[in-house]
This record gives sequence, structure tokens and C-alpha cells, in this order.
Amino acid sequence: MIENWLDALSSMIGRTPWLSPLLALLAGVLTSVTPCALSNVPLVIGYVGGTGQKDTRRAFWLSLTFSAGTAVTFTVLGVVASAAGKLMGASAGW
Repeated sequence: MIENWLDALSSMIGRTPWLSPLLALLAGVLTSVTPCALSNVPLVIGYVGGTGQKDTRRAFWLSLTFSAGTAVTFTVLGVVASAAGKLMGASAGW
């Protein structure tokens, strides 16, 4: 059953290329409300708003820096995991 659903989703993404980034964004938003990600909320609030100043420009740049750092970190981790999976898949079959 799940294989049929995944095949249908794959063919739908193949027909409409804009669907892939939209689904990735949706998956990211859903992932950000998990209990593991919600524990980062105090960290972000402390990092951005913990300076005690009411400077919105500085808060914006701190938020942007924090978001970019998180995105780069997860991208690098994803590339490493993908490369490791590809290496394992090439060296041994099921």
C-alpha cells in the first residue's frame, strides 16, 4: 500500500517540478513543531532577544545568522549522510 502511494507521489513530482520544493518546505515546517525542535525555542529567544536591547535591526540580523547557520549545518549533515548511504549501498547489497 505504501509503495503504491510513494510511486504515485514520485510520478506526481516528476510531472510537476514545483511540487518538490513545496513538499520539502511543508515537511520542514512539520518537522519544526516536533518536541525535539520545540526545545530550541528558548535558545533562539535567548540568542536573539537576550541582549536586553530593543534593536529590531540587530534582532533581524541575529535571526538571519542563526537561521543560515542552522540551514548550512543541516545541509552538510544531509550531504554526509547521503554520501555515507550511497557508499554503503555501493559496497553491499541487501
